[in-house]
Amino acid sequence: MWFDQHVHMEHGPYTPLEYPHEWLEQFLEVGHSRQITGLGIVEHGYRFTESRGLLPGEWSLRRCLYPLRGYTEFLDQIRGRYPIAVGLEMDYVPAQEVGIRDYLKRYSWDFVLGSIHFIDEFGLDVSETKDEYNRRDPEEIWSTYYRYSIQAAESGLFNVLTHPDLPKIYGSPKPPDSMLVPWYHRFIEALADNHVALEINTAGLRRPVREIYPHPRLLQEAARVHLPVTLASDAHEPENVGRFFDQARKLAMECGIDKVTAFGANGVVTMWLR
Repeated sequence: MWFDQHVHMEHGPYTPLEYPHEWLEQFLEVGHSRQITGLGIVEHGYRFTESRGLLPGEWSLRRCLYPLRGYTEFLDQIRGRYPIAVGLEMDYVPAQEVGIRDYLKRYSWDFVLGSIHFIDEFGLDVSETKDEYNRRDPEEIWSTYYRYSIQAAESGLFNVLTHPDLPKIYGSPKPPDSMLVPWYHRFIEALADNHVALEINTAGLRRPVREIYPHPRLLQEAARVHLPVTLASDAHEPENVGRFFDQARKLAMECGIDKVTAFGANGVVTMWLR
């Protein structure tokens, strides 16, 4: 029985002020069919008006549509009624760390996921900016990505860092291992030093790259320091809850990881893989 730590409900019949209960129950039903006993429900932090100016560019600005209070009031109505934990996925932007910290204090989240989706106005997984992968030096993209990721780990803002090699999403050319592996090492050390978990995210198998996030070498680094890891589908629709978790657990064990962590409504839980 497993916990899916990273589930969005944003592609259904709702606004972030009112999820139909039937929509949430579809996620839970699919999860149950895949031995998922609980969900970490998250909304993207940029969806709310209070986040205006915390993320770069017009893409995120166009999506700051809803008051955070309406969302959290709804969450308060359903907490305790379903096997869920309530979280937020928040982008880390180094220049906006103070504002992000204040923003996250607006509600008592069960957990907070940290993500690096942007390098200046380049959205790493935004289809309308993906041509930037052809314009920029891969070493520049990846080194900046991990530099920001290390700063996110050191910020104290997050419980988990998500999809930890996101720039591979479109299968664009990567730097050589001789450049990436030292970054993996520094990143994992920063997570360990600051008690931040690493996410194993199966959404990459639904993306052009067709790989789980992260690369096995990064998971081996996590195993070396006994870093807590979470399982995540990054589902945005019910059918993707818990999808590919068998492959994720197999990969984790092959890389030397023997347990996963869940940040639930009642605290942190450990589940053994063997």
